Amino acid sequence: MRFEPTYLVTATFAADVVVRREPHRAAHLAHVRALLADGTALIAGARADLSASVLVLRAADAPAARTLVEQDPYWRHGVWTAIDVVDYLAATAHTIGRT
Repeated sequence: MRFEPTYLVTATFAADVVVRREPHRAAHLAHVRALLADGTALIAGARADLSASVLVLRAADAPAARTLVEQDPYWRHGVWTAIDVVDYLAATAHTIGRT
């Protein structure tokens, strides 16, 4: 198996996320939609308890993955209060030899 450089990103929501995210939600979803469309994001979503967003990103390295997340309107407007980026071994159809 050969893995691409992939990163698990956890972005912690502000305590008042439900109120704080509303003015920025459409722009955030457009940003995520673009990452998914070009294959940069393998998956993106939020924890059901709204404590954090979780993304699996393809990037050259961890700083590049962090930069992608810092460009999101949720980060720029304080909806997310912390970002954690770790190496992730993503098993995909491509990495396990399926077509």
